[in-house]
Amino acid sequence: MPFITDRLHDTAPATQAVQTPLAQSQSHATKSQPLRSRFAFDPDEIKTLLLHHIAGQRKVIESLYQQLKVIKADLVDNDRPLYVALYIGDTGVGKTEIVRLLAKAIHGDCNQFCRIDMNTLSQSHYSAAITGAPPGYVGSKEGTSLFDADKIAGTASRPGIVLFDEIEKASPDVARSLMNILDTGHLRLASGNHQLDFCNSLIFMTSNIGSRTWASAQRRAGKMGFLRRFIFQSPFQPNRDTVIHDALHAHFDPEFLNRIDRIALFEPLSTEHLDILIALETAAANQRLRRKSVAIELDDSAVAFIRQYGFDPLFGARSIKRRYRELVIIPLAEAMITNPPYPEAASTYHATENGERLTFTLLPINDATSTDTHQPLEPKSTF
Repeated sequence: MPFITDRLHDTAPATQAVQTPLAQSQSHATKSQPLRSRFAFDPDEIKTLLLHHIAGQRKVIESLYQQLKVIKADLVDNDRPLYVALYIGDTGVGKTEIVRLLAKAIHGDCNQFCRIDMNTLSQSHYSAAITGAPPGYVGSKEGTSLFDADKIAGTASRPGIVLFDEIEKASPDVARSLMNILDTGHLRLASGNHQLDFCNSLIFMTSNIGSRTWASAQRRAGKMGFLRRFIFQSPFQPNRDTVIHDALHAHFDPEFLNRIDRIALFEPLSTEHLDILIALETAAANQRLRRKSVAIELDDSAVAFIRQYGFDPLFGARSIKRRYRELVIIPLAEAMITNPPYPEAASTYHATENGERLTFTLLPINDATSTDTHQPLEPKSTF
């Protein structure tokens, strides 16, 4: 009669053969797998894109990045828009540009979003442009409005994007007409026969509210000379956040503000962001020139010249864009007419400061490199 230990030894391989697939299945189930999301965008890629193109707004970008991760994980309320944000700040700090770059990252086109310019809706009766004409009025049966239904809806894997630009310039009645959109994600047109769905949309609003008040306070303090430091260090002097907060709550109804997920204040741009802005404008110029096999490069004197004459803090990045055209693009056009690019080779124009303007020199072919090498480095640590 065999020992029990021998019987167990003989049957062990068969038992292991039965248990091994189950163990493998359990091991496979415990391994971390990529999240299955209905959304195709990558929040990390979007964050990187924004940080490389928007100067001085790391906090705002980080806030948007966190919310995009929530949306990617599909942890949102299905009965309202995916996200509602109000961006407040001075002109030219990147409020609208963030939305454009977001549309480019998600849809591949920086114009693939529904933009409503609220400064064109300054009268109360313009609310019909949002909700459609009421019954009995011209256009009521068509159910037309300013909204682009396709851009609002997006797709199953890519959310729609809506921008209400300069919302403080719209009539209060027009702003109130948006409350149902922000709350329930739906807008039934006044005709009653059509409804727009915003539940798959990212909604952004921009505003300059309070910026003029703060700028005026700074100018008044500057005129007081030696008292300026004392006034701005006094605990009784409101800071920029307080001034803008008070202006915001004085202009909009509490019910309207209560339907916004995030109110983000953009920082004003300063001279410390100039090198980044100049690098971005040069990269954009080289991108346009690439189809002509032309590139430009700026030496240190040229950058210093643009930094000195190209920036107005009151107008932010837009002042750099305008002055860049005057200080760089116009002299470049003159140089290209006087010394045309090489017909069958990449051409590089080198800019240097010459008195009160920039001078461009066409480099010899041996000294000119491929246009791809002339993209300025985009600093990552100075945002």
